[in-house]
Amino acid sequence: MATTPDAPALPSLTVRSRAGSFSLEKRSILLEQGGVRRRIPLEAVEEVRLESRRGPGVEVVLTAPAGASGTVYRVGCRNRASATAFVDAAQRALPVRDAGAAREDGAAQVVVLPRLADKDRRTARDRLLIAAALLPVALYVAGLVVLIAHGDIFGVVFWLLGLKPLAFGLLLYGLSAKNLYDRWLLRRRGISVLATSDHVQGKKQMYGFVDAEGVKRFCEPDSAAEPVSVSPRQVAVVYDPEHVGRVKAVLPLRTWVLRTIGVAFGGTSLLVLGFFLVPYQLIEVLSR
Repeated sequence: MATTPDAPALPSLTVRSRAGSFSLEKRSILLEQGGVRRRIPLEAVEEVRLESRRGPGVEVVLTAPAGASGTVYRVGCRNRASATAFVDAAQRALPVRDAGAAREDGAAQVVVLPRLADKDRRTARDRLLIAAALLPVALYVAGLVVLIAHGDIFGVVFWLLGLKPLAFGLLLYGLSAKNLYDRWLLRRRGISVLATSDHVQGKKQMYGFVDAEGVKRFCEPDSAAEPVSVSPRQVAVVYDPEHVGRVKAVLPLRTWVLRTIGVAFGGTSLLVLGFFLVPYQLIEVLSR
């Protein structure tokens, strides 16, 4: 049998990464991961431990009947001191169990909580992204004001015309970099599944798959993905178990070659034209 020791209130400790977080609550651990919030009662936890095989992190292992493996939730944490403090506090708060006592399936006691409203999920990272987006706008307006103040009519015209190729070039390279970063992460920790054509959402053909936890997910694969079957239509995709919204279809080699050529020539041409029409005009004025 398990007994709960009389102990002081749990400290307000948390461990987090971009992929999720554990937080100690009253008699439970709150897990936020992959857009899902779960409350894990301490009575459902067998062990809380440090784990470093896939990088520093904390694992919460749930109880399981004899002969079965308990569900394991993991959150990365590069701050070892913070992770150690969390593990020590959580371990002290766990119920005291007899060594040979029967265990229940802890996963059945985990409660999935409603999603937070957008305003409640606003984080420092969101504010940083907003500031990063506003900075180029402020610099562009400031440069335009300088050109107007110097009376450089041609510079003002070029400055206005150059915004479009510069923006499109930066956007093309930015999207390519984000795509490569996502695929690099998926090569490290992604899980391969087959996604089946499911329904049309607006003009998007949505595909469905069941993840490793038994939850059905939906995605819109890249249109260049080659089907592995046509009845039903299926494509191979890879998803990130720590961020289930990150899903990429497996693409053929020729698609990678053509897209690389497109970005190299199209994106570079737009950037060269944009940098000539925008920053170069300001540098020329200020250097006179």
